[in-house]
Amino acid sequence: MTSLPGADAKGNAYGWVIVAITFLSTGLVLGSRFSMGMFLPYMPEALNASAADVSGAFAISMIGAAAFQPFAGVLFDRLGGRAVLSLGLASAALALCGSAFATDLWQVILFLGVGCSIAYSAVSPVLSTAIVIDWFDKSRGAPLGVATSGTKVAMVVLPPVLAALIAGAGWRTAMFSLGAVILLLIPVVWILVREAPHKTRAKASKKGDATKAMDGVSLRQALQMPAFWLVAVSLFANGQVMNLVFIHLPNYMLSQGYSEALAAFALALLGGVGVFGTVVTGIMSDRIGSWLMLLIMFAARGFSALLVILMPGPVSMLVFVMVFGLLGYGAIGVIGNLAPQLFGKRSIGTILGTVYVFNQVGGAAGVYSGGIAYDLTGDYSASLWLSVATTLVSTIAIAFLPIRRRKVAEATG
Repeated sequence: MTSLPGADAKGNAYGWVIVAITFLSTGLVLGSRFSMGMFLPYMPEALNASAADVSGAFAISMIGAAAFQPFAGVLFDRLGGRAVLSLGLASAALALCGSAFATDLWQVILFLGVGCSIAYSAVSPVLSTAIVIDWFDKSRGAPLGVATSGTKVAMVVLPPVLAALIAGAGWRTAMFSLGAVILLLIPVVWILVREAPHKTRAKASKKGDATKAMDGVSLRQALQMPAFWLVAVSLFANGQVMNLVFIHLPNYMLSQGYSEALAAFALALLGGVGVFGTVVTGIMSDRIGSWLMLLIMFAARGFSALLVILMPGPVSMLVFVMVFGLLGYGAIGVIGNLAPQLFGKRSIGTILGTVYVFNQVGGAAGVYSGGIAYDLTGDYSASLWLSVATTLVSTIAIAFLPIRRRKVAEATG
């Protein structure tokens, strides 16, 4: 493996320790986020609240994460990865352990809504990627893939473990146990995570590169382009439908008469297939183009949701889970691959960071709409129809993206 300039073989090898820690951190923190649906069937009664109320607390954490993300980035630039990961882990542990003892809704809103906002922004895919990149040069695809796959692996492991804990000891013990495990990772992070030996040189190099002219538009110019808002619509729909599924899939299956074990298995299967699906969509986007890949992904998800509504049953449920696993997780990466063709590369980080907020807002809408639909109607049909509608609108938005034909080296270099 090629080492970074100024980094010796030992320093580069130590990068895999950083990879392992980011894998565990994102897996536990973001894995807990996507496993919250395991607690949803039990929390409303325990808190004397509605499903919509509890879903609202989850939604607050997603909106808060989008708001805190820029501040987490500043903290990373000033204090480094160790401080950011430790803050995120501590916030997640406090949120989960505190909520396990909650007796009223406001306490859950405080712990999960506020605490997880900080956790999800500090231990985010964006900052985890930045931490790993510090330790590897061009040959960083494998370490980045391993580091960011922690969430998907956790989605396979956590649901059945949590289901067993809930069945044997109750949801409060299960939630507290998850928070305690996250807490135990903090001293590991504090001892083992260190600044990459080449970081000073890397920063100097970036300053030098910043003085060079680079093709592309600024954020202000991007905001005036239709393409920015078409991507924003697509990301809102992506966040809406994916978070609806992440949070409400177990409760949806219980409402349809499936067992708790089968509901947990479905969530784990979704995550397991998602590990494979992320790789497949990445490969296919290189072969058939990111624009066409996005059209296929969004159209297939809309069709599978429609199938579950019109033809409910085990077969349509299996198709739904498989489609969302294969074609759900990779949308952010494919959009990121497409973005340089739309905006150039001069301000691509700022532009993607800004437009990603729409994905977070859409996620909050998906979680909350599911809770409202269930409270008002007793099932999730209304929220599924909403997902079909938003997915249709987003598919049309993708179709109208003004793709500029560029040389492959310019688009991906």
